[in-house]
Amino acid sequence: MLNLHHKLGIASVIAGLALLASEAAEARVAGARVPAAPPGMAGRLVKHFHMQRIPEEGAWFAVTYTSEDTLDGALLPPRYAGQPHAMGGGIVAVVTARDFSAMHRLKTDEVWHFYSGAPLKLLLLYPDGKGRTVTLGPNVLGGQFAQFTVPKGVWQGAAPVTATTHSFSFIGTEMAPAFEPSDFEIGYRDELQRRYPAFAKRIRRLTRAEFANAANRAPRPAAAPGLPARVFAADDIAAVTPTPGVTLRELVGRVAPWAKTETLSIAKFTLAPGRSSGTSFNHRSQEVFLVIDGSGEVHLGDKVTPVVAESTVVIPAGEVHSIEADPNSTLTFYAVSAPAYSPEDYTAVKPK
Repeated sequence: MLNLHHKLGIASVIAGLALLASEAAEARVAGARVPAAPPGMAGRLVKHFHMQRIPEEGAWFAVTYTSEDTLDGALLPPRYAGQPHAMGGGIVAVVTARDFSAMHRLKTDEVWHFYSGAPLKLLLLYPDGKGRTVTLGPNVLGGQFAQFTVPKGVWQGAAPVTATTHSFSFIGTEMAPAFEPSDFEIGYRDELQRRYPAFAKRIRRLTRAEFANAANRAPRPAAAPGLPARVFAADDIAAVTPTPGVTLRELVGRVAPWAKTETLSIAKFTLAPGRSSGTSFNHRSQEVFLVIDGSGEVHLGDKVTPVVAESTVVIPAGEVHSIEADPNSTLTFYAVSAPAYSPEDYTAVKPK
């Protein structure tokens, strides 16, 4: 039986993940297919960092840093609408001619860093109606930037200066406070060309067809219908054994028998002594493991950390991870995911 403190912890996690899932859903284009990774070195970088596509914007990215400290939303400027943020965060990204960074703007200054590949041309459109282009690249004595800050509220988009199949730019960005999906706004071609006619050709290059006409702007999705009121025990749900020594019960989620929802999923896992969940990552969902009994260890990337009852494990989307019971202990934990777990978002990874 979970104690009251742990129950409240689960409730907080569920509420937070549900909010993140709602924001992530707003940031996705319905029915859009994720293209294959780019060829050559760009593809190798995507695979090495387990990158995924940035929703709507289109470049490939992986989160490399998120501060453990959180800023209360009430302490942030009004533009953040009271939403709490991590104090800072950083990513690495691959931008190609096909997978360009589409025109968008953010609520926070974004610092760009150039690492390798082709120079990257940034288009910047300012609130006063003016615009400019800057180039990130290695030739800093020739006018290129190794580092450049895009101010908050400025429309920005980027693509490599060369447009061959194998052209790519490998870059990084950092923000403080850290990025949240609600901080992002995609740009529509017709609106931007009307306001910035001198840059119409470049705007067309840096906007995709689905965002050509603002009249087709998708309305904010209606709130998902609430779950029906019901009380049940985990043991009331039939157990599934995906691999020997691993059992799970899907309590809430897409395939849950009594609490179906796409917003989040909650599953109870039991690992027999010495058994592992397997190494994997989820392209779309953020996950939280709440350990309630036993002991073991969790692998997050290359870091290994012991876990015991009351341990909480936070796993960003795209983070390679596994959890394993100690040789002499059965490990039981709840896995909470938002949006709800879906097999097509899950990728198994062979251990090194």
